[in-house]
Amino acid sequence: MTNENKHQADILNLSAFRPQPAVFCLLILSLLLPLISCARTETEIAESPPTSSVETTAVQQVTGEPVRVGILAIDSAVSVNERYSPLLNYLSKVTNRPFELIPLTQESQFTEVAEGNLDFTLNNPLAAVQLRRLYNTEFITTHVRPQTGAEFSGLIIVKRDSDIQTLEDLRGKTAACVDFETAAAGCVFQIYHLQQNGIDSFTDFRSFVENKSQDNIVLAVFNGTIDVGFIRTGQLERMVNKGLINSTDVVRIINPTNDNFYYKHTTALYPEWSWAALQDTDPQLVDKVKNALLNIPANHPALTAARLEKFTPAADYSELDRLIETLKLKSWNAKP
Repeated sequence: MTNENKHQADILNLSAFRPQPAVFCLLILSLLLPLISCARTETEIAESPPTSSVETTAVQQVTGEPVRVGILAIDSAVSVNERYSPLLNYLSKVTNRPFELIPLTQESQFTEVAEGNLDFTLNNPLAAVQLRRLYNTEFITTHVRPQTGAEFSGLIIVKRDSDIQTLEDLRGKTAACVDFETAAAGCVFQIYHLQQNGIDSFTDFRSFVENKSQDNIVLAVFNGTIDVGFIRTGQLERMVNKGLINSTDVVRIINPTNDNFYYKHTTALYPEWSWAALQDTDPQLVDKVKNALLNIPANHPALTAARLEKFTPAADYSELDRLIETLKLKSWNAKP
């Protein structure tokens, strides 16, 4: 074979192995896919809200000691993390500080504050006022919820077909609530309401017990296990949404108040949950957190997760001081 013929054969052989356009595209895509996949995974991880601790470094670099926020868990630690972790992430972005969520029980909320383990607390108003009386915490904002605003109330419920019609009919019946000392609309509002109407919950009921779950209290009334239950406004509607009961009409509200509030209720209206700063919390940090809460954009995802509309400057909680002193709850003789 001549050199010229050999050269032409080599060209033909190379052409046979030359990648076609479609093959070439697939080759390039196969090289890029791992990079695209990694980038997508990191983005999804950064946007996924945590369920236990608040991670903020994927959003921006934060510095300093974690800001510890104790939040009363009325359902479970999982539930309180799902609701409030996005809000703490928002605060972390605004203040450039890491935030840590500490779920609190009715008991631990007092010990954690007493031991100085927290920077801020988020509690129902009764517990919050007792903490302020005992440990001089400072209220900075109040919750505002969709439809109900910055107030809430308590219900006294009985089974739909119960023969209990009036407050007087409650005498001699069996009843349950969440906590005698610190559960606001889940117990103490109703105790106070009954006392104002001449009924002592601790002597006039045949039995009066604590049950930590408002869901269980409603179901116990519905099933006839107990005659009377104390719950907060919105509890029945939440149970309908969760499929635990078919309708709010499976129970009946005793002595409903005649007003324009969104939910039917039994007791007076009281200011909603509050954010409070501990006495030793850095004042500059307190101002930053307060301003961040008051100026959070409307419809922010953190508000949606917490089922809130916005925050307002701290309401007047002095009626809770009077309630505590009248009922002689555990902080009744502390200086307000």
